[in-house]
Amino acid sequence: MDKNKLPEMLAFLQKVSEMNEDTAYDSSDEHLVNAIIDMVKQEGHSSISEEFDMPFIHPMITIQKWVEELKIIVIDNVRESNADN
Repeated sequence: MDKNKLPEMLAFLQKVSEMNEDTAYDSSDEHLVNAIIDMVKQEGHSSISEEFDMPFIHPMITIQKWVEELKIIVIDNVRESNADN
Protein backbone atom coordinates (compact mmCIF):
# COMPACT_ATOMS: atom_id res chain seq x y z
CA MET A 1 0.00 0.00 0.00
CA ASP A 2 1.21 3.49 -0.85
CA LYS A 3 1.38 5.28 2.53
CA ASN A 4 1.54 8.62 0.69
CA LYS A 5 -2.09 8.12 -0.39
CA LEU A 6 -3.36 7.84 3.19
CA PRO A 7 -4.19 11.56 3.66
CA GLU A 8 -5.98 11.62 0.29
CA MET A 9 -7.86 8.42 1.20
CA LEU A 10 -8.92 9.90 4.53
CA ALA A 11 -10.14 13.11 2.86
CA PHE A 12 -12.10 11.02 0.34
CA LEU A 13 -13.71 8.95 3.10
CA GLN A 14 -14.56 12.09 5.05
CA LYS A 15 -16.32 13.47 1.98
CA VAL A 16 -18.22 10.20 1.54
CA SER A 17 -19.14 10.24 5.23
CA GLU A 18 -20.59 13.73 4.97
CA MET A 19 -22.62 12.98 1.84
CA ASN A 20 -23.01 9.18 2.14
CA GLU A 21 -26.00 8.08 0.01
CA ASP A 22 -25.76 11.31 -1.98
CA THR A 23 -22.14 10.58 -2.89
CA ALA A 24 -21.85 10.23 -6.64
CA TYR A 25 -19.15 8.00 -8.06
CA ASP A 26 -16.50 10.01 -9.85
CA SER A 27 -14.11 7.96 -11.98
CA SER A 28 -11.28 10.31 -10.97
CA ASP A 29 -11.58 8.77 -7.48
CA GLU A 30 -11.06 5.24 -8.78
CA HIS A 31 -7.41 5.17 -7.66
CA LEU A 32 -8.58 5.90 -4.10
CA VAL A 33 -11.32 3.28 -4.25
CA ASN A 34 -8.77 0.72 -5.45
CA ALA A 35 -6.27 1.78 -2.74
CA ILE A 36 -8.97 1.30 -0.08
CA ILE A 37 -9.85 -2.13 -1.47
CA ASP A 38 -6.18 -3.15 -1.49
CA MET A 39 -5.69 -1.87 2.05
CA VAL A 40 -8.58 -3.84 3.59
CA LYS A 41 -7.54 -7.00 1.74
CA GLN A 42 -3.88 -6.68 2.80
CA GLU A 43 -4.85 -6.09 6.41
CA GLY A 44 -7.30 -8.98 6.52
CA HIS A 45 -10.53 -7.07 7.14
CA SER A 46 -12.49 -9.98 5.74
CA SER A 47 -16.02 -8.69 6.37
CA ILE A 48 -15.32 -5.60 4.28
CA SER A 49 -13.13 -7.23 1.63
CA GLU A 50 -15.73 -9.96 1.02
CA GLU A 51 -18.26 -7.28 0.12
CA PHE A 52 -15.83 -5.70 -2.33
CA ASP A 53 -15.64 -9.10 -4.05
CA MET A 54 -19.41 -9.45 -4.44
CA PRO A 55 -20.48 -9.36 -8.08
CA PHE A 56 -22.91 -6.69 -9.22
CA ILE A 57 -22.26 -4.46 -6.19
CA HIS A 58 -20.31 -1.35 -7.02
CA PRO A 59 -17.37 -0.74 -4.67
CA MET A 60 -18.77 2.70 -3.81
CA ILE A 61 -21.78 1.05 -2.16
CA THR A 62 -19.44 -0.95 0.06
CA ILE A 63 -17.45 2.18 0.89
CA GLN A 64 -20.64 4.02 1.79
CA LYS A 65 -21.77 1.15 4.00
CA TRP A 66 -18.43 0.78 5.81
CA VAL A 67 -17.23 4.40 5.68
CA GLU A 68 -16.88 4.88 9.45
CA GLU A 69 -14.91 1.65 9.84
CA LEU A 70 -12.78 2.51 6.81
CA LYS A 71 -11.95 5.92 8.29
CA ILE A 72 -10.74 4.21 11.47
CA ILE A 73 -8.59 1.80 9.46
CA VAL A 74 -7.02 4.67 7.48
CA ILE A 75 -6.47 6.75 10.64
CA ASP A 76 -4.74 3.78 12.27
CA ASN A 77 -2.51 3.46 9.20
CA VAL A 78 -1.70 7.18 9.31
CA ARG A 79 -0.71 6.87 12.98
CA GLU A 80 1.39 3.82 12.25
CA SER A 81 3.05 5.56 9.33
CA ASN A 82 3.80 8.63 11.47
CA ALA A 83 5.23 6.44 14.23
CA ASP A 84 7.55 4.78 11.70
CA ASN A 85 8.94 8.18 10.62
